[in-house]
Amino acid sequence: MSTLTVLTAVLAGAAPVGITVAIGELVDGLTSAAGKGTSGSVADDCYRWVAVIVVLFLVTHLTESARSALGRALGRRVTGRLGERVMGAASEPTTVGHLEDSAYLGRISRARGAGTIDMPPGEAVFGYSTRSTLWVTAIGSAALLTGVAWWLGPIVFVVFTLLHSRLVRNYRKAVVETVNQTTELRRTSYLRDVPITPGAAREVRLFGLAGFFRDAYQAEWRTNMAGVWRRRREHDLFVVVVVLLTGAAVASVFCYLAYRAATRADGTTVGDLAIGGLAVRALMQVLRADDDDLRMGFGGKAAAEALSFPAAEPATEPAVASAVAPAASGALTCAGLRFSYGGGAGEVLHGIDLTVPAGQSLAVVGLNGAGKTTLARLIAGLDAPSGGSLNVAGVPVDDAGRRGWQRQVVAVFQDFGRYELTVRDNIAFGSLAHADDEDGLRAVARQAGLLDFIERLPDGWDTVMSSGYAGGVDASGGEWQRIAIARALFGLRHGAQLLIMDEPAASLDPRAEARLYDTFHELTAGATTIAISHRFATVRKAERVVVLDGGRIIEDGTHEDLLAADGRYAELFRLQAKRFEEVAS
Repeated sequence: MSTLTVLTAVLAGAAPVGITVAIGELVDGLTSAAGKGTSGSVADDCYRWVAVIVVLFLVTHLTESARSALGRALGRRVTGRLGERVMGAASEPTTVGHLEDSAYLGRISRARGAGTIDMPPGEAVFGYSTRSTLWVTAIGSAALLTGVAWWLGPIVFVVFTLLHSRLVRNYRKAVVETVNQTTELRRTSYLRDVPITPGAAREVRLFGLAGFFRDAYQAEWRTNMAGVWRRRREHDLFVVVVVLLTGAAVASVFCYLAYRAATRADGTTVGDLAIGGLAVRALMQVLRADDDDLRMGFGGKAAAEALSFPAAEPATEPAVASAVAPAASGALTCAGLRFSYGGGAGEVLHGIDLTVPAGQSLAVVGLNGAGKTTLARLIAGLDAPSGGSLNVAGVPVDDAGRRGWQRQVVAVFQDFGRYELTVRDNIAFGSLAHADDEDGLRAVARQAGLLDFIERLPDGWDTVMSSGYAGGVDASGGEWQRIAIARALFGLRHGAQLLIMDEPAASLDPRAEARLYDTFHELTAGATTIAISHRFATVRKAERVVVLDGGRIIEDGTHEDLLAADGRYAELFRLQAKRFEEVAS
């Protein structure tokens, strides 16, 4: 496809040059045939030149249409391939910290061509194919001018090329400030879209926030666009100057060619005048800066950014998984575990020492910011510790073994995934290799209290979980949480060794929460479980409780032992119990 695109671009540019030559020859022929009738050798030559012009017009139209279609198709292919490259590179790391780094997110955004203008990498292909056609015509036209006067073609071509370069540079500067402000524009777009985002639209209306977001969007937009508007004004002024200078230059060229034709200097004919005029007109096409220049400039930058991402290595997950999969009896051990977000100096976890025997149910409690979720992410292998180590059955969970360990972990995080796919897919993602286990899917849906809901859906298990699709539905927060729980249970059913639950009942009603925890140990029998919750009535059912404070473990024991120790856990438990007693009274 690349070769065919280049060939059609060259033909589409060369055909108009041929038309110019044919018109010049026709004009000379008509001049010679004037007064000699419509027959004879001179008239026959004129007919032939007319036929040549018609054919070349058809060739121009067909090749230009083919070039445009091929350029678009090739551009889409390039965008797709580079998009796959970026997606593969972003998905390759076993940890997720890079996806929370604003600089990395900016790179992804630029690689996709995000900004005020949507210029994905493939647009550069279309822009270059269009401009190639124009420059083939321009070079051919300059050659025709050189045939009329040896010095005229090079001078006009060089002057017009310099003016074109300046026009393009000014035009790009008019938008480059905006395109380079990816982070600011992301926030501006966010402010614009909040009032019409389904999840936030309710609160925006209830709290009367539409005016706030509108004013904030307009203020940030004006601030971000001030430099762009200034550049555009400078560009418009330069365009006026170019038009005036070009008009004077073209008028001078035409006068010179007309004088040569009138005096027949060096054998110049009226046909030469026609060729020169049409050639100048074709060269004037380079005196423009439009979307094709943006496509080449910004689409090219997007392509370069995408190519800066490393190509993904062939998947080797099965081999890695088998190499590090812990035995069912293997203990999970944290030794001196430390972590700092973004590699900063402020540590979130300070030397955590913790051993969790296989099959034990552990609860982690503490105030907000104590480091509970961070510890869970490290244990799940989603972040790499900045110090210390994590071992499972004596096998270190390091860069080489992290992906294999992740295959042994299922989790229900506070911000669990809500996939706009079928409810079957949403649950089967817990163990995708066993997605055809219909009995297992129904079993975990029943355990999570979800089966009746699924069977009432329009298309049952094949209903898409989003009203944005035909036949799709929106689920409540509690229903989504049950789906996430069912997904984790499906993973446990098919061999996962560790279940992490981070506030697993936050969106459930009290009865559903009570049912979940009453059957929790039965549902997770044989698996190691780590539950994070602020509700002490639920964590008391765990075999063991650890209390985090300031990134350190300050208490460790059973519910009864910690109450008897009368420390932080006992204090928090009594405060929460007292609150419920006051509500009950």
